[in-house]
Amino acid sequence: MVMKEGFDVAGRHPDNQDPTKQFAIGAARSLLENAGVIDPSPTAEASSLVTPVEKPTLKTPEASVKMYPEISLEQERARQIQGFIKLGFHTELSKTEEEYAARFPEFTSQPESFKGRMDAPALVETEISPKRQSELAGIQYVLDGLSKTDWNLNLKDYTAPEAPYAAWLDDGRNHMNKKVKDIRSKLKSDEIGGTELDGIALYISNPKILEHHFLDLPGTSVESDHAAYLGLWRGRPRLGYYFVDSAFPEFGSVVRGRQK
Repeated sequence: MVMKEGFDVAGRHPDNQDPTKQFAIGAARSLLENAGVIDPSPTAEASSLVTPVEKPTLKTPEASVKMYPEISLEQERARQIQGFIKLGFHTELSKTEEEYAARFPEFTSQPESFKGRMDAPALVETEISPKRQSELAGIQYVLDGLSKTDWNLNLKDYTAPEAPYAAWLDDGRNHMNKKVKDIRSKLKSDEIGGTELDGIALYISNPKILEHHFLDLPGTSVESDHAAYLGLWRGRPRLGYYFVDSAFPEFGSVVRGRQK
């Protein structure tokens, strides 16, 4: 669908990220669809115009250090905490390294029902803003000043965590090339949408993940009909936002396991 993909690419482009341009792209797309305009068949010329902004290399994301399950959950917890500390997160909160580390809970054993679904243990920082975390981690943050909400508040019995937490995540590889709105509608009772904080945590834990795929973050709503995502632009990680009713093969939605 050349026309739809063209709008998709325009919406992802970094120069089109302010709310006015996003609204214009969405309105133009809806106007053409509602008028019944026929989307032309792909051609070589058209296909060259709708290539996503940047593609990951889609190779296995190998970390420079051993990660779970090569190491124990206790060692994984220590490794991830050191990742935050190396970026100065403890200094941001005026804490010693020991004080900072003590704030994070231990990982619980992976529930049997999570295996093969939510396989990535992640420590998530909640007391530093997503914008500041992104700055410390070298992520370009383009959501500043936009209306953001935790979409998971729509789910029954959900409360947004205030303290740092340990989670089991599907890092997106089980939900590749799917619309965020479809991911949201099909969440199981033990799943919630991954948020921008979950995405930042995954990236800090293993920056090479973006060499395999980019992360849609269905738990963070942006404006009225967008969701956050974490991808690459010109080799640099970038936390942006995009329409919830579009999908790209290079993107996968992050889902967090929900334990009762």
